[in-house]
Amino acid sequence: MRALPAIAAALLVCSAVVGATGGLAESPASDAGAASSLSGTGPAPAALAPSPRVAQTDGDAPLQQINVLDTPPTSVERWAVEQQYVDLGPALGLSTNATTDRLRTLATVERVESSNTTDERRERLREALSDLERRVDELDERQTTAVEAYGRGEITSRELLVTLVRVSIAAEELNDRRGRIEALAADTRGFDINRGRLASIGNRLSAFRGPVRAHAEAVLQGEADPHRFYLSTGPQSVTVSTILDDTYLREAYRGDLRNGAGDAIELEVALDIVAASYPVIWNTTREQTQVFGGGETYPVRIAHSRGDLTAFVDSDARAVYAEHQSRPLASMVADQQVQGAGEGVRLVVNQTYPGGPAQIRVVDDVTGDPIDASVSIAIETGDATRLGTTGDDGVLWTLSPYRRYTITVEAQGESVEAVVDPGAPPRVDTRADSGSGSGDNATATATPTPTPTDDAMLADLYQR
Repeated sequence: MRALPAIAAALLVCSAVVGATGGLAESPASDAGAASSLSGTGPAPAALAPSPRVAQTDGDAPLQQINVLDTPPTSVERWAVEQQYVDLGPALGLSTNATTDRLRTLATVERVESSNTTDERRERLREALSDLERRVDELDERQTTAVEAYGRGEITSRELLVTLVRVSIAAEELNDRRGRIEALAADTRGFDINRGRLASIGNRLSAFRGPVRAHAEAVLQGEADPHRFYLSTGPQSVTVSTILDDTYLREAYRGDLRNGAGDAIELEVALDIVAASYPVIWNTTREQTQVFGGGETYPVRIAHSRGDLTAFVDSDARAVYAEHQSRPLASMVADQQVQGAGEGVRLVVNQTYPGGPAQIRVVDDVTGDPIDASVSIAIETGDATRLGTTGDDGVLWTLSPYRRYTITVEAQGESVEAVVDPGAPPRVDTRADSGSGSGDNATATATPTPTPTDDAMLADLYQR
């Protein structure tokens, strides 16, 4: 089984983009010099005649799809699937920004430690904590500004992804500063720091530090092979996803759902909200459930039999406003299956939803044996672009675009195609605090019991 092919590359300044109005640009596997930038705005158009739908490929009772946090369909402003490469410019910029943030942290520590009196030390600690909170607010504003600029077409998909990575790196450094301030406070006589305030800062920062951004950073820094990423944006909202080896990774951030001014809530309330938002996860085998309390943001992590979820609950809105998901490809449930057949070659496309994984399988129409075939994709009426090959097992995984697309495979002298509608993701019901999940998911049945957890542990969930 293959995801999209990994290509060792020198420092390139290029990107290949799938946009809402055209085809996926040629992969370097077939043409290293090809690069194009296509983008689209607005929600998906009305569907054409629907593609044929069939039952799930598994003969057992079908599993239900797991909810995902996503931008409402009428609010999607722009989307793309982009191939990212190591790039000298962003790589140097990421290193420079990280160094600058680190120096600011060291300067903060030095200023506190150089205090002449205990009173002066206490005052400088209070100033450091207030400055840290301002920095976190600025980080949120930086991300929102980039998302809005992308929606207006003022920056490219690559520039947005670079900004998201920079926000992630800055969040990691600010979380380290938070820990240092806490340690300095503990060593200061007569200074009682508000641990809930510190926990709230750490919890907010964790929402910016998910697995997709971590891998994007590795690609941009030259520590990982070129890779495809899906991005979509709406008002104050961004979704990014990718396929890494045999795992689907997804992050979503809905700034429009975060009030950020709420009082603390009981841990059980945060768990109830997550249970109602993700009923399929809650009703499946949960290996571990952790809730991280404090302030206005409550991250809840669930390691379950079909993957890993971290959902961030806003205490005032009583809703999930951010999520990180990691799912083995084998655990994904296809929303539809579309087939095409030639004289001896059969193509099967198992489609999930826009930004989700799509499995492309090619087999001998008589024996069912896998076939190594060349695969290309065309978006709506755009030109076809080569994705790669299915390999010895006859399978290629790719990220689904936001619009109707055509998969064409070539093998044994034949060309076979299938037209696929993108469908819609099983969206989290943002009214989950009312106790009801989305329409396609069963209502959660268990009363959550929190696992006591140190708030500092969350920083290590996706440690790079």
